[in-house]
Amino acid sequence: MTSLKSSGLRINRGNLGVVEDFNKILFYKGCVKNPHSKVRNFSVGGLKLDERLVAFIVSWILTPRGNNHSTLSEEDILLIYCIMNKVKINWIHTIKEHMQKAMRLCDFHYPYAILISKFLHYSEVDIEGELA
Repeated sequence: MTSLKSSGLRINRGNLGVVEDFNKILFYKGCVKNPHSKVRNFSVGGLKLDERLVAFIVSWILTPRGNNHSTLSEEDILLIYCIMNKVKINWIHTIKEHMQKAMRLCDFHYPYAILISKFLHYSEVDIEGELA
């Protein structure tokens, strides 16, 4: 059985240095098809297949935003790094931070209804009588 726990690294825009020796440029260059190309922005377009799929999951499902999904933020790159390198992330904190941004900023969205309902169904939580 799997569950969300509040252990692991708290990753958000204000504390991108929580992973020791993480270099976003070197990691990004290791993810692109042509590592010799110049990095102007962190574009999803040049990523290898696995890295592109993880970037899609991060930017569209886990921490979605309403603008420019083709360019990764520093936070996106760190989340991709942690996922690809099996670094424990405090997903409760990450999702909570994102939901708070969605309340304040129009560029952030709540796609969590399906994700949360799947967690509840998997954990066999009784939700009969709850509003959808």
